[in-house]
Amino acid sequence: MLQAGVEVMARATGHLPASAGPVRLLFVLPSLGGGGAERASVDILRGIHRDKFRVSLALFSCSGSFLPQVPTDVRVHDLHGGPQNDLRLVWHLATLLRREQPAIVLSVLRYANLVALLARRLSGSRARVVINEQNLPSAEFAQFGGGAVKGLAMRWLYPGADRIAAISRGIARELTSRYGVPDDRVRVIHNPVDLDRVRALAAEPPGHPWLQPTPFQAARRYPLVVGVGRLHPQKGFAHLIRAFARVRKTRPCNLIILGEGPERANLERLIAELGLRDDVALPGFHANPYSVMRHANLFVLSSLYEGFGNVLVEALALGTPVISTRCPVGPDEIITDGVHGLLVPPGDDGALAQAILRALADDELRRRLSANGPARASDFALENIVDQYESEFAQLAGGV
Repeated sequence: MLQAGVEVMARATGHLPASAGPVRLLFVLPSLGGGGAERASVDILRGIHRDKFRVSLALFSCSGSFLPQVPTDVRVHDLHGGPQNDLRLVWHLATLLRREQPAIVLSVLRYANLVALLARRLSGSRARVVINEQNLPSAEFAQFGGGAVKGLAMRWLYPGADRIAAISRGIARELTSRYGVPDDRVRVIHNPVDLDRVRALAAEPPGHPWLQPTPFQAARRYPLVVGVGRLHPQKGFAHLIRAFARVRKTRPCNLIILGEGPERANLERLIAELGLRDDVALPGFHANPYSVMRHANLFVLSSLYEGFGNVLVEALALGTPVISTRCPVGPDEIITDGVHGLLVPPGDDGALAQAILRALADDELRRRLSANGPARASDFALENIVDQYESEFAQLAGGV
């Protein structure tokens, strides 16, 4: 009788009795490439309390720049997947679920979500599946196509998830209004930022030659604008470069964009066409972008759409003044315009150039934005987000 009462209490409060032991928790991702979703996933892996959860990780491809940062106590399963739409992954993951018998599965990114939900059906596993949606589906489908088929798959499979963690309120609204996801299964859980790690890395030497003092100057001569992200059309870096060209006609300054991706050749061509080779640098992916971000006069996010905008929180944590596009969802859940940063319409080169010029010319504005940033960033601290996930996991595990 007493044990039954304890189990009921566990389900009601989201806390498991100590005698239950660590709950088996399996993360599922396509890979650990250098994106915000992967960065957030590795941070959550590190932050999960090991006395409550025994954590393992399944990757469709055991690769990516964040792979070395996986904690050594996390067992990594390579599912040996091929390109997108490799249906063998469903079988491989189903086999893993039958063998490992996790109580909870957390999948991250839409491809992994669909595979995880199919694999649970195929395996007959009793695991609770939590899917994490990182982007606004309508925005992705508008850019890449395939919305009819992908939307049908989401309407078929997503309602079967035990929880859906949407990283912004806008994503949550679209999942319930367009894809039949029950309201009571959706939770808005923002991506985390490990603030201590960001600030420690920011203290390291930046390395870029523009940030090295010379014998004749103690600091850089020109203001520095920095962008960080995958070189992909979603990130809108072509708009940032064109906006910067307008700024450069008015005042000297430099632009560094940290990241790598399929748009590199197009962006390099645009830089050459605009005569900006001496003013714009594309150094590639940096494992520590924060040492450069800390020295920037402005951080600019130029994305056409975002699910959330982790890098905005990181810039706020460093006290770097921020300018961001007001994407359909994400940035305006982080930034209040004029308080924590400046917001401009996405894809508007002129508005972005004006915001950059305004911020560079207004010392008081930059000081105000810099002062307000760290406190806002603390709302998204890793420990707060991990607590939210653990609460959901514990509630679900109580019913396994």
